[in-house]
Amino acid sequence: MLVVSALTCIGPSALAKTILYVPQDNRPVDFAYTVGTAQDAGYTVITPPEKILSGAQFQGSPDKLAEWVANNAGQADAMVLSVDSLVYGGLVDSRKHNLSMDTLVQRLKRVEELHQKYKNIPIYAFSTVMRSPWAGGKGVEPDYYLTFGTDMYQLASLQAKMDTERLNPQERDNWFAIMRRVPMEYLQDWYNRRHKNMMINYRLIQDAKNGTFKYFSLGHDDNSVNTQSSLESKYLEMSGAEIPKTVFGSFPGADQLGLLLITRASNDFNNYHPKVTIIYPLGGGEKTVPSYDGQAVGKTIAAHVEAIGGTITNTERPDLLLAVNTPLTTSTSESGNFENFPIMLQSTQEFLTQIEKAVNDGIPVSIVDMAFSNGSDNTLVYGLYRDKMLYRLAAYNGWNTASNSVGYGISQGVLSKYMTADAHANMLTTQYLDNWAYQANVRDYIYRMQQKIEAGTVKKYYPTVMTELQSRTKEQIQRYAATYLGVNPKTVNVTLPWNRLFEVYVDVRPTADVSLESDVRQKIKNKELKRLAAQVEEAQKNFDEAKKKAKDGNIDPDTAQQLQNAIQAATDQYNAEQQAQDLSRKEEMAQQNRTWAPGK
Repeated sequence: MLVVSALTCIGPSALAKTILYVPQDNRPVDFAYTVGTAQDAGYTVITPPEKILSGAQFQGSPDKLAEWVANNAGQADAMVLSVDSLVYGGLVDSRKHNLSMDTLVQRLKRVEELHQKYKNIPIYAFSTVMRSPWAGGKGVEPDYYLTFGTDMYQLASLQAKMDTERLNPQERDNWFAIMRRVPMEYLQDWYNRRHKNMMINYRLIQDAKNGTFKYFSLGHDDNSVNTQSSLESKYLEMSGAEIPKTVFGSFPGADQLGLLLITRASNDFNNYHPKVTIIYPLGGGEKTVPSYDGQAVGKTIAAHVEAIGGTITNTERPDLLLAVNTPLTTSTSESGNFENFPIMLQSTQEFLTQIEKAVNDGIPVSIVDMAFSNGSDNTLVYGLYRDKMLYRLAAYNGWNTASNSVGYGISQGVLSKYMTADAHANMLTTQYLDNWAYQANVRDYIYRMQQKIEAGTVKKYYPTVMTELQSRTKEQIQRYAATYLGVNPKTVNVTLPWNRLFEVYVDVRPTADVSLESDVRQKIKNKELKRLAAQVEEAQKNFDEAKKKAKDGNIDPDTAQQLQNAIQAATDQYNAEQQAQDLSRKEEMAQQNRTWAPGK
């Protein structure tokens, strides 16, 4: 009995393993958040030096990454590898490279050879189908996509339709019109690169079939309906139709794949096959086709559960209840839209009641909040806040595309069972501040501030527009942390690591060693007012001294006018600063009114 007792007291940390992880770039969702979740679950995660990963201002280095993997693979119990990084340099690099097919194949061979060299170390690999966005962001697509991206998207959409049915006369006219508008060299460049990437993915699927990988995941990056991405995904899936779903999965999303495969490795380590039950509120439910995903969410969820080695059940007590918040319709809109306002609906209340009942019954609940794209549903989060349920969940996710939230929601929901109470609370705090506070509420405010700063109608207090916006973001998120989550704001640091507003990095620290940004900004503002007040005082002093020195106090009229003009200019600057600060306070108050009053 003593032996049995000792064994049953061994915690998850006693089963900890080492995972070698190559992310697809250094964005927080791929790198810091993924690694942090795995470490909180008790795993040792070894990662490449960040300088050789793809970043905002630099390309990844496939050769150095391959060398690093070869030098460190022997330390690992499992490898989770982004093939996009090891072949192209990273996710963004896969969309912009001008590499020959021979170079790509040689780099892929190095990945394949890892299986021969380390037969006892399972490899979990992931790659992506190159995305087909409606329009290109600066730096993340070829430069010509900024001008011709919409045309190329429409052209690919017509081609996807033509694959299954004939085009009508209007569609044929649109086809020829686009072909005339877009320079042929741009189309050739785009399609040639897509063809190369597709050939690499074909080979990866064959590698999965031949046992090179324990599991291979093919993600569909920003994969809307009727796009070039959806067309390519269809044919790639056909080539892997005979491969067991325990070995190969193909589904929407990219940024969740690293954490998803780390979770699969964890489940394989522990011979754990979680049973997952899915619930939805009234509305679109499993038939909802989210923006950027291109298929019904029920199909996406099923594929993700299979990817981690789990099963879906409606008849047994689940290991995890996945509560998927879908809209009343079967499509999603953006979280920054005006309609994302906290107004409690009967359907949401009933959904929250189901969640609370499960939690009270001791069932771990992970919420996938996909009622809106790119951020949380304010009504749902308000209900969790009001019912004091925010920190009773196993996990919460409501960011970016629905598939991203699904992958993270399942993964963090499963891994949360291995976390300490503090690590689990910090994970939830990070998700709420990123997904809810920033993505659904603060980001739209920061976009407005960017436009106003660039137009000169709002003042910046930091040297550059981006550092000013980062300061404002930090100020707001720290406010949300203190006001709504009861978290010490001095434990929350916030950065914009890719110098763009689409993503943020929220770092919840164990100690209160972070400056309170509202205090920092107020000191800067007070200092500026003090400086300008000193200028007014100095101008007035100059005038007064000139009067004293003048005979009978009569200053030369021209000199007097100059001195009075200086006083007026200094006063105008001071008043302008006061007005700027008043305007800033009004903007902040308007932003605060977007959410509910605390305590209610």
